[in-house]
Amino acid sequence: MTGAALAFLCGTDLGPWDAGGLAAFHAGSPVLRYQYRKMAGWAGVEADALLRPAGDGDAPRHPVAGRLALATAMLGIHDVLAAHRIRPGVLGGVGTGALVAASLAGALPRAELVRALMAGGAGTGDRAASALAFWPARSVPDWYRGAGSEEVRFGGALGRDTSGRYRVVLLTGERSALLRLAAAAPPGAVRPGGSDRCVVHDPLAREAQARMRRLAAGLPFTAPRLPLCSALEARTLCTADEVRELFARTVVERADLDSGVAAMQAHGVRLGLVLGPSLPRNLLRFPFPVVPVESPEDLPHAIGALLELGVEASPAAHRAPGPAGAASGRGHPG
Repeated sequence: MTGAALAFLCGTDLGPWDAGGLAAFHAGSPVLRYQYRKMAGWAGVEADALLRPAGDGDAPRHPVAGRLALATAMLGIHDVLAAHRIRPGVLGGVGTGALVAASLAGALPRAELVRALMAGGAGTGDRAASALAFWPARSVPDWYRGAGSEEVRFGGALGRDTSGRYRVVLLTGERSALLRLAAAAPPGAVRPGGSDRCVVHDPLAREAQARMRRLAAGLPFTAPRLPLCSALEARTLCTADEVRELFARTVVERADLDSGVAAMQAHGVRLGLVLGPSLPRNLLRFPFPVVPVESPEDLPHAIGALLELGVEASPAAHRAPGPAGAASGRGHPG
């Protein structure tokens, strides 16, 4: 146990989200505006496209913006918290958030993360869709058993809802198939998310995995400076090669958020902050308090939770372990 008490949780694009909170953050925070400009420059799009990626209806205004919008929000909110001297002692995530967490842990520069996220969605179009589904705690519902495995796939388990009566699962597959499943299921049991996202946790996405593996082979990964917990199994990633494999494995392997949280618990986590609208607010059950931070109004709640629980907001574990860490420049916001 490292004694780290504060975790940053990074999720994935699990449904429509209101950009109003992020817009307010952006308007009031030079730190966030800087991050959006940097990401937009690396991606070759306008910063506004990342802040408001949805055009008319649910269609992304720009494919790249659709894939990078949530990652940009998570990175920017991390920097806003850092400006308030709130830094994580341990990091973890699911889906796109797992890759963002790796970058925040110092294992990959942000510009290279952008390259990976852009390539991760290439050629997927409307095929790369996801949905949240709610199953009875101890059974697989009949309405899911009839879903075609080539069109709707089980992408992973996100744990129980706060009532404990339902399992919350991630489904991936064809967007049209997920919409049909939502229509066949009881109202609210399946909540389709967006399309044109990075391919994550899709067991049939072998082509996308091969593409990511080829890209990852040339990316400058380094060992994480902070504990980085995998949502593929209950373990902490310690080497550059393990993080490189995370990028390729996340494309096709099923998520298990409970395993990632168990790894966090092994580091003594007492409080988690969810970066951006990346995990459903007040839906999932965690073994420690969790506070979402996706708007300026959330900052006082996060600070209050830190004070109430006596959590160290700027742990020594965040500082570079020595001259090698300092020389590498890892962890710099740029």
